[in-house]
Order: sequence, then C-alpha cells, then structure tokens
Amino acid sequence: MSMQTAYNVAALAVRQRFAEQHPQALKILNSLVKDDIAVYSGAYDKVEKVLQCLQVPHTMNPDSKKTKAAIAFVNCSGGYNNQLITNLAQQVQDGMWLVSSDWALGYFIAKAFPNTVTKTNRATGDEVISVEANLDTMWSDVVVLGADPQWWLEGSSHPIQILNPELVKIEASSHDLLRRYDAPVVAVSFDWGKGHVFHVISHFWCNRSRTLTPRHRNPCTDFLEAGMKLSQEGIKKVLTQGRIKADTLNFAQIQSAATATELIAQLCVKAVGKLAVR
Repeated sequence: MSMQTAYNVAALAVRQRFAEQHPQALKILNSLVKDDIAVYSGAYDKVEKVLQCLQVPHTMNPDSKKTKAAIAFVNCSGGYNNQLITNLAQQVQDGMWLVSSDWALGYFIAKAFPNTVTKTNRATGDEVISVEANLDTMWSDVVVLGADPQWWLEGSSHPIQILNPELVKIEASSHDLLRRYDAPVVAVSFDWGKGHVFHVISHFWCNRSRTLTPRHRNPCTDFLEAGMKLSQEGIKKVLTQGRIKADTLNFAQIQSAATATELIAQLCVKAVGKLAVR
C-alpha cells in the first residue's frame, strides 16, 4: 500500500487524537486560514502534501516580505533566492515560526540564522533510521516503547551540526545516525528574535518505511492504539473514514506517516496559538 494512503490515514488519526486528547489544539487547527501558513516550494520535499492530507489551508510562495503568516515551511531544495532568505529571516525576527527540511540546513538556515546550526561534510544514503525523541518534545507524544519512530532519509540527506548548544535544542536524535555518520541529531529548534525555527533532517513527506521488528509488521491499528492512544471508537472512525481495513497498512507505515503529520499539525497549532495570545 502506498505512503499516500498512509498519510491520508495518518491525518485522520492525528485529527482524531486531537479530538480525544487535545480539543483546544483541534479547535486551533480547524480555525486556520490560508494566510496563516506559508509554504515555499522546494525541489525535493513536499510539506504541502501533508497539509493537504490534514485539510489545512495554506498559501504557496506568498510574497516573503509582505506575508503575515504565523508559520512558514521551507521545503528542501538545492538553493534559495537570497531575497527570500533575507525576508524570512526578518519575519522570524519579528515573530514568525519557520520550519525547514534537509538541504535547507546549509543553503537557508545557516545563512539566515548564523552560528546556530549547519550541515556536516558528509551525506547519508537512501535509508530509514530509528529516532529517539527527547521526553519534553512534540515527538514524545507518539513514541511507543520498543518501537522507535522510523524516519526515511533521502539519498544525500544532510546531517546536522550544532554550532551553539546553548541556544539550539535537540528535538530528536538517532543512534543510527550517530553510528553511521557521527552526527546523531534528527531535529533541532531554537528561538530567534521574537520567532522560532524548527529544522529536521530529510523530508516530512517520506516515500517508504521499513519493518525492523515483528511489531512493525503488525496491523496499523496496533500503532493507533498503543502509539496514538486512540479509543476503540476512534480507531473504528479512522478506519471507516480512511476506507481501509486494519491490515491495509502496517504499524511501520502508519508510524512513519503519523510522526511527520503530527509534527506538522503541532507546529501549526503552536505557532498560531502563540500568535493569538500575544
């Protein structure tokens, strides 16, 4: 079964989780309008596809100097317009949240926010890694003990090097990355001016997962129950709305898609929620 199906179901599951466990977050998610979220096209990642699955309105490539978006997503690319970098850096300084993926690390983030993070001099292969979430981060809500989240690395993903450990917070790390590339960081965040920056290695829209253990081959309902802690009624609702059976997707597929989808949803909610209380 395709990862498109996994993301469609993951979006339903995230919305159901919010409804059952975080109703205020769901209220904010449902209140979003397209001007709240800006997405800047890249050559590789497709954050907008995750937002589409979540049915979250957004604006593609708005004027970076004039946009009033609470949060901007910068997709992975091999280069960015210098004016875009300058404008969005100022927007973050003034209060915007900015989220980026993979090659944006060296080509955008390191330029826009100097002496924070940069890329190492190595690149990954096309592989899937296990991720260990820090306990006080967004990742920790969807971690199942004994089944670390899976994160797909695009061939030539850029490992993260932290330049300012006092400013930069590690959101998640990976023993696989440490062992293979001596660079364990999967995601980082830091405050900049009145705004906030969140960067992740590889892509939010992943093309595959892998079944590391027998549990990863279990039906997706195992993750919906144990990982996302949905009620039995909620699980039935997700399956019905997604038009799938319990064994249509496996644990690993829904885990990979749900991890990325949950992050996108929570980042949007937190950015807009913070803006609302200023």
